[in-house]
Amino acid sequence: MLVSTMKKFKNRIVGDKKASILEADCSGISPEPNVKKHNKLRAIFSPFSHKKEKTFDSTDNIVDIVEINGKIWDSIKVLSEKDIKELIEQKQYFKADCHLIKLEHEQYANDTTETDEDLIKEKKKGIESLYELLSAEIFTVVKNSMNISKEDPDLLKMAVQVKIQEEKADQTYLQEKEKSGGIAEVRPREWESKWLSILEQSVNERLGELPSVSDVDKDKWVIECLVQHHKKLEKDFDTIVNCIVPCYPQEYNICEKYVEYYHKKSSSHMELIVESGLKGKEVYAFLHWIYSCYPKLMSTITQWEDTSQELANTLLPERMISHLKSEYFSALQSDAKLHMDKSLHIEEKNWKSEEEPIVLNGYYHSELPIDIIQIIEGAIQNARTLSNEMADRALDIMLEETNSFLESFQRSAENFEKLNLNQTNFISIIILITNCCEVIRNYIDTNEKITNAEVKEKVLSILNEMEKKRKDILLKTLFCKLKPHCKKLVTEKWLKSSDPMNKMLEILEEDLAKLAKLKAPLYQNILREIHKQLVTEYIIRIMKKRLNCKTVDQQKKVADQIENEAIQLQKLFTFYRSEATYLESALLKIAEIIRLKDIEAITMEVAALFQDFPDVQKQHVGAILHIKGNMKKSDEKEILNILNTPMNNADTSVDLKLFTSSSVLKAL
Repeated sequence: MLVSTMKKFKNRIVGDKKASILEADCSGISPEPNVKKHNKLRAIFSPFSHKKEKTFDSTDNIVDIVEINGKIWDSIKVLSEKDIKELIEQKQYFKADCHLIKLEHEQYANDTTETDEDLIKEKKKGIESLYELLSAEIFTVVKNSMNISKEDPDLLKMAVQVKIQEEKADQTYLQEKEKSGGIAEVRPREWESKWLSILEQSVNERLGELPSVSDVDKDKWVIECLVQHHKKLEKDFDTIVNCIVPCYPQEYNICEKYVEYYHKKSSSHMELIVESGLKGKEVYAFLHWIYSCYPKLMSTITQWEDTSQELANTLLPERMISHLKSEYFSALQSDAKLHMDKSLHIEEKNWKSEEEPIVLNGYYHSELPIDIIQIIEGAIQNARTLSNEMADRALDIMLEETNSFLESFQRSAENFEKLNLNQTNFISIIILITNCCEVIRNYIDTNEKITNAEVKEKVLSILNEMEKKRKDILLKTLFCKLKPHCKKLVTEKWLKSSDPMNKMLEILEEDLAKLAKLKAPLYQNILREIHKQLVTEYIIRIMKKRLNCKTVDQQKKVADQIENEAIQLQKLFTFYRSEATYLESALLKIAEIIRLKDIEAITMEVAALFQDFPDVQKQHVGAILHIKGNMKKSDEKEILNILNTPMNNADTSVDLKLFTSSSVLKAL
């Protein structure tokens, strides 16, 4: 995979200096006709210039590639081994190589004419000794490319030219082999493979080995390893791009070679770190370096973002990456659970303090849902710095952990409700818990990143259950206090005193003031329930038939009191922003039915009541008319007949079932 990745990019070339080509003396002297091998080779190799009047000095190093154009060397004097050695020692590598190639060629060409084998061996030995000296010098330059490219770039350029020239010489001999079947035994010299080997060795030595680690400093050791490795890569890549690349021909793609070796050594280091056994935060730091830091570093030398990412993906074997991801997500989930449990523990302590919750923007406020959301978002953002794929997986894990947290939250709420019913701030805490559910619900509902419908539904299901239970507790608690006073409505004593309603209004005022600190839409939901249930309770008292007023004055007094109390209730619920305005007419129309004397007018009012509340039945109207103790049976029958008439414009699309609730029917 690395090979295929490496082929996908070309190195950036910072400079491309052209140097003058080494001058060649092309005098065209005819070749010797009596040496066949020599005749063939000298027709292939190009001449090398040599100006006799100059002494050997560093200014003679003309760095460029020698052209091989089929011209002969006869006009060029072959230097002695001693002179060539002197050139090497003076670091005039390119000149030395030019003469060394010719010396080698002449020796090879003379092999067939020379009869003294000892002399031949001696000359070959001398040539190989010079090649060993030259290659040692050249490869020392290559090995120290990082420093030399900055201190003496021409020296590195010259070393590169020697390599290219030697490869051309190899190619020339190989071409001759195809024609004659013969080749110098030391050819090809394979400078390319040796060169790359030295480059790799240099990279390995620069990156070195990982520092030793002790169990005590394990977490610091991982970070230190990554930091040091990062600094080395950053420094070396800067040198490669800005100093080494200009010393090589563009087509050589030197960056590609360096990337391969740095990637290989980095991979080795990373495997050793993983094998040391990473846990907890170490795993995140390590994965962050691989998925974020490393690609950015590699992009500075590859110049291709997709290639850099592919390199990151091949830095470790897939089994190691899978293991690390598993460790990471395990740590992520464990960490989230720890922090969620801690936040819940703090919240439980606040509940038991008997202090009123904080009010923020008009609502009871808790930091608990904020903490939970921040834990979820923090985990997702943490994973997103690694990859979008891991962020998606982290979201699923956080939803699962949120589900577990909500189950614990639900148990905590139930325990509080069982053990602290008489606590002064009991209602406030129930409202606070409900607000917590609403904040979390809003986050889950509006989070477009959540695509796992099954897990989302599980979370919302728990929130629904928690909200329903808290709502039932609030309603039950309120009506337990209201019930004794509701029972006194529409009785003989009630007709003489307004105390029952006054007590009810006092209780309602106190509880609604607290309920107003419940977040929407739950507030409107429970307010509508209270309003409806209270009107229903009033109707139940009328259905009990405890009053029978035979005089018009008595009927008017009952009607006035019902109307007055209905208006008081409506004012209170309007003040607390009740949206259940449809309930306003129920008690007012009942009061009007009781007040009216004219049968036709009563019939019209009953029709109006039926219009507003389509579930009203004859027995309900009969119970209302029972209060009018002086009504004839025939008149009552005429009034009830109106209920047999279909009300075409009756609104049945809204739940207006006020009279057919089980409690009202039971009262009949």
